[in-house]
Amino acid sequence: AFSFRVSLAISRMQTNHTSPRLRVMPRTSAFKRALRRLIGLPHERGVYTRHPEFNPRKARGRLERDPATGQTRYVPEDGIADAFADLERGDVRSHDTLPRTGIDAPLSLLEEKVARISAAGEGDETELSVSLAEDVWHLLTVDLPVSRLLLLEVALEACVIVVFAATLCAVDIAERSTEGGSEKPTELLREKLLLSLTAVRLSTDSIFGWAARAPSSGTEIFVLAALGWCHWLLLSVAGAVIVARALKPLRQVVFSPDCVLTENELVVRMHVIRHRSVTLYNPHLTLVLVAGGGRQFNLPLPNDVTNVARWTSALPLNIRHVIDENSPLHASRGLVDTITHVRVAVSATDGVGLPVNASMVYYSPNDKFYGGQPAFREAFARRGFMFPRVLRGHAFQDQIRMFRNLEQPDAPMETPTKLPLLAINFDTMGRAEEKSGDA
Repeated sequence: AFSFRVSLAISRMQTNHTSPRLRVMPRTSAFKRALRRLIGLPHERGVYTRHPEFNPRKARGRLERDPATGQTRYVPEDGIADAFADLERGDVRSHDTLPRTGIDAPLSLLEEKVARISAAGEGDETELSVSLAEDVWHLLTVDLPVSRLLLLEVALEACVIVVFAATLCAVDIAERSTEGGSEKPTELLREKLLLSLTAVRLSTDSIFGWAARAPSSGTEIFVLAALGWCHWLLLSVAGAVIVARALKPLRQVVFSPDCVLTENELVVRMHVIRHRSVTLYNPHLTLVLVAGGGRQFNLPLPNDVTNVARWTSALPLNIRHVIDENSPLHASRGLVDTITHVRVAVSATDGVGLPVNASMVYYSPNDKFYGGQPAFREAFARRGFMFPRVLRGHAFQDQIRMFRNLEQPDAPMETPTKLPLLAINFDTMGRAEEKSGDA
C-alpha cells in the first residue's frame, strides 16, 4: 500500500508538469448518500458475504475471482480504494487503456455535449431556423438551465411591476397637472409601486394598511387591467414551460462507459437505472460501426434479434455482436484497424407509457480524428471523466454470481428459501480486463 501511494504521488508530480491539472472522477459524497438514504433512494454500497436471508447487511470490500479455480473470494476494504480514482487525473495521453473505477452514469450526457461542440457551424446559422417562436420555446423548455429559468421569471416579474408602477406615476402626474394637484415624486412612486404590487397579488393590506385614497381614474384602471393581464400571461407561460419540462421523459437506462472488442465479439452492457420500479417494453437495439472515411456498417445481434420483448430487474443486458465471416469486423474485411467509433442506441416504452430513448458513442483511442485528439480527451477529463472507449483485446469483468457463504474458507453454495436468486455487482459493470476470445 505504501509503494502504491508513493508511485501515485510520483505520477502526479510528473503529469502536473506536462499537462493542466484535471478533475478527479466524481463520486457520491457522504452528504448526498445520506440524503438519498433519508428520502428512500438507493444508497448502499458493499457486497453480500451471504444470502440476504441469512445476513442482509453488505460488507465494505470487493470480490475477487481466483483465475485458476474460478472461486469467488471476499476481500475486505483496504482503505485506499478511493485513491484508485486519482489514477484518472493527469495526462490525457494515458487514457487509452486506463482502468475505470465505476459506471460513470453521467458520461452519456457529457458525450452528447462534447459531440455537439466538436463541430462548429459556419455561414448563416439562421438558415437552419424554422421560426423564431419555435427557437424561443426550445430555449425555454430545453436549453436554459432551471436556475436561469427561475431567475428569468423573477426578473421579468420585477420588470413588469416596476414598468407599470412608473406608468401609473406618469398617468397620475399628467392628471394632477390638469387638475392642479401636487405630491412629492418619491411618495407618489412608492404609492404606485405598492398599488402595482397589489395588482399582482404580491402585497396586501397587512403590508401598508388600509388608507383612504382618491378613486382611480379611467386611465389608471386601464393600466391596472393591462398589468393584471401581463401578469396572468407571464404566469401562464411560466406554467406551460414547467409542465413541458416536467413531461420530458427521464433517462431510464445507462450504458457501460466502454465497449469491449475481442477477436470473437463486440459487447456493450446496458442497465435499467431504476430497476426496482421500471420495466422496459419492446426495447429496440441498434449497433452501428463507423470506420475510416465515414463508412457505416450495421452490426447485427445474434439470431438477428433486435427487439427484446421486455427487460427489467438489476440484470445487465449484454448487447453482443458475434464476429463471424459475415461480420464487418472479421479480419478479412480489414476494418478493425480503421474503427472510428461504435454507436449504440435503444428505444423502448416504460411501464407508464412514456418513451425511453438513450444512446452512447464509443471512440477508438487510435483514431486520429476523435479519440486520439488531446482536445477531445481533455473535454471529458476537465469534467472528471475519461472518454468512452473501444477497448480492443479486453473483456468485461463478471457481474452475475450465485450466492455463496463467503464467511467460510471454502465458500460453499447457499441454499436460501427466499428470493433473490442472483447477486449483480454494479461495481464491475464498467470494468474491463485484458482478455482474448469471448468478451
